[in-house]
Amino acid sequence: MPEPQTILLTGERQVGKSTLCLRLMQLVRETGLDVSGLITRRTGPHDLAVLEIATGKFYSLTLPFEGSGGIKLPHFRMDPTAMARSMRALESSFPTQVLILDELGPLELLRGKGWVNVLRLLGGGKYWMAFIVVRPALIINAVMQLPTTTYTVVRVTLENRDFLPDALLKAAERVCLEEPHSHVSFDPETWAG
Repeated sequence: MPEPQTILLTGERQVGKSTLCLRLMQLVRETGLDVSGLITRRTGPHDLAVLEIATGKFYSLTLPFEGSGGIKLPHFRMDPTAMARSMRALESSFPTQVLILDELGPLELLRGKGWVNVLRLLGGGKYWMAFIVVRPALIINAVMQLPTTTYTVVRVTLENRDFLPDALLKAAERVCLEEPHSHVSFDPETWAG
C-alpha cells in the first residue's frame, strides 16, 4: 500500500468547499476508485446536514439553534445522536482509496469532540488519498494534530473552485493508479489542464 497522502482544502465561508467535495466525489466514482467519507451541507442559517458517501444517507446534524441540549457552537447546536451516527459511518469508511471529509472544525480541533476520532483513523493508514476541509483559522491546529507527515494545503477561492475538482481528481489518480509510492506535489495552475 502506498504512503497515504492528505490534501487539506481550505477557504472562506460560502466559497464552495462542500460543492467542490460533492463534485470531487462524483468524479472519483466515475474513475472506479473507492471513495468514502462525509460531506456536510448547510441547509439553513443554523442548520447542517451530512451525506454519508458510502451509503448515500443524508440527515440533519443539528438541533434547533434556539433550543436546549446538544453541543452549542457559534452558529450551530450539534445533535450528539447524529454526530455519533456520522462518526460510526466515518469509522466504517476505512479502508478506502479516497477519503473525503467535510469538515474538521472547531468541534474536533479545539474541543476534542465530534469527528475527532478521524485523527486516530488517519493514523492507521488505511487510505491512499484524503481530502479534508479545514477552515483557514484552524489550519495550524489541523497540521499539529494530523497523524500524517505528508500533506498539502490547497486554498479554495471563487477563481479556482470550478477547476479544482478535476485537478484534485488527477492528484488522486496519480496516488491511487499511476505512481502509488510517490508524493503528490499539487500546483492547481499546472493541473488545470
